[in-house]
Amino acid sequence: MIRKKLEKVRQSIWLYPAIYSIFSLLGALLVIQIDSGYLVNYQESIPSFFLTSTELARTIHGIIAGAFITITTFTFSITMVVLTMYMSQLSPRVVENFLTQKNTMQSFGVFVGGFTYSIVSLLFTRNTVAGYTVISASIGVVYIGVGLVYFVLFINNVATFIQTGNVIDRLYYESKEKIATYKTLLTTHPVVARPRVEDYEGSFSIHCEKNGYIQQIQDRKLFDMVDRKKLVVVFQKVVGQYVTMGEVLFTVYYSEKTEEVQSMADGIRGFVSIGDHKTEKQDFAYTIQKIVEVALRALSPGINDPFTAVQCIRSIGELLELLSDEKYGYIKVDHDPEEAGYVLLEAYCFELMLHDAFDQIVHYGESDIKVMRAVLHALQLLKRRSIDENHQAVAGYREYLLRKIESNHFDEFEIKTIKQEYLS
Repeated sequence: MIRKKLEKVRQSIWLYPAIYSIFSLLGALLVIQIDSGYLVNYQESIPSFFLTSTELARTIHGIIAGAFITITTFTFSITMVVLTMYMSQLSPRVVENFLTQKNTMQSFGVFVGGFTYSIVSLLFTRNTVAGYTVISASIGVVYIGVGLVYFVLFINNVATFIQTGNVIDRLYYESKEKIATYKTLLTTHPVVARPRVEDYEGSFSIHCEKNGYIQQIQDRKLFDMVDRKKLVVVFQKVVGQYVTMGEVLFTVYYSEKTEEVQSMADGIRGFVSIGDHKTEKQDFAYTIQKIVEVALRALSPGINDPFTAVQCIRSIGELLELLSDEKYGYIKVDHDPEEAGYVLLEAYCFELMLHDAFDQIVHYGESDIKVMRAVLHALQLLKRRSIDENHQAVAGYREYLLRKIESNHFDEFEIKTIKQEYLS
């Protein structure tokens, strides 16, 4: 529960502004102590060219506070424009990728923190004795310089991020990185066709207690309990799947009778995070879904941008190619081979992912020759690398696609080019 709340805080928009504001407030209080003469040793070691009169300091702090609040307002306005554009032209799910970007949130933090420092320093500079020299104004000038650098970086980041091609590339590389992690799991642990649990005395099922998406599995804690209790835990769902209250999440098999069934069930259930929204942390399929949504938005009548859809299809094809040589089954994860317990995680089904990726694109783009050729090219890419069971799924989907093409009454030349793509 604590970990889930910490993860929610980490993903919140106000985290960086809050952290930077707190540190700016503490910094302002420290500088006020120096300016007030309480820290005499520090005050004497400050170079004279950093010191200003209190009148000049008040003027500078007022200017800096006004500048930071203006920059903050402008930044939020730009952010709202970007979010509106994302939701209307790309996908509402892509918005979170911009908001959770570290550079964007750091910019907000610097601007809000700079305003906090300036306004607090301005308040306490009024109480210093006339004729005193202070350093707070010089620090404020340095802060506004840092703020301008972050503002330029923010503008550059926005200019880069709003380009559709860059958005697709970011999603592609994020998904590719997560697929690499998944393939590492498949490489280091065997995949079995079905659980072999005949030798265990008893079993019990663990049911979901609320509706939502499976966001994350705390695998280390789960493995520790499995090793300690010598259990076999079969996970019936995959991360990213929507579950309803009362649906079976796990089936637990044990070889020794135990009276701790309820406590073990509660403990194992607590290792699975279920929330209202999907997350990308352990779910690469969600990132692929975002690319699919960008393609669908590009194919909509209001935008009508088939070239963006083709770029999305190419990226989806390359990502699915990475998965086409993996077989379906249960991943046997034994954290400690010397122990009797292990966990069986259901592997992603390639055929299901293939249909999830292309079904809607084919439905809305079946009348566009470039879109259909791009899908066929992606399937050709999958055909070359896929293992036998996945090869059959690809071949079946190609036949389905050809039937859709023939029913759309394309021109003879278009049919010819598509046949060439299919037979190549």
